[in-house]
Amino acid sequence: MAKKSTQTTRAKSHCDALASAAQNKAVAANEAKQEIAQVVKRKRGQPTKFTQEKWELILEAVATYQDLVEICQQPDMPSVQTIYRWIRENPVLKQDMRDAWEMFSMIGKSVNNNILRGGCMSTGDFKRDAELASDNRWFMGKTNRRDFGDRQQIEITTYEPVVIDGTIIEGPGGDGV
Repeated sequence: MAKKSTQTTRAKSHCDALASAAQNKAVAANEAKQEIAQVVKRKRGQPTKFTQEKWELILEAVATYQDLVEICQQPDMPSVQTIYRWIRENPVLKQDMRDAWEMFSMIGKSVNNNILRGGCMSTGDFKRDAELASDNRWFMGKTNRRDFGDRQQIEITTYEPVVIDGTIIEGPGGDGV
């Protein structure tokens, strides 16, 4: 009977530990959610007026491997929502941002080499660096397919219909027709 009591006690303590871990994870997730909301929240006051100088600073920062969210945290920069509105309303600005991302992907190879070799852009954590480099490669392939996208060879074969004894044969034609 003592053995069964010990097993029950262990099972109960294991369940309590799992419940505690789940509660801790829920609290951590809620804190992370609040932290993200704090970082991306709208800035107070009037929306930032568009100026070409500010726009060029933003594009240069994006093209030189800076994060848009971090750029927008600077007091003199517009919020992420404002930049999104500018891009949505003006196709020229949207193309400018695409060009900046393409420039970003052009220096991405050098950035990835630096990260993977433990250079100044490395986090020091090999797994994290490998994930970062992998994400960069994926992004480079999506934003600059010409230089970094997967190559695909497509073979196109066309067949002309052949008429034999009044019957139209389409496709490869079987025995050399």
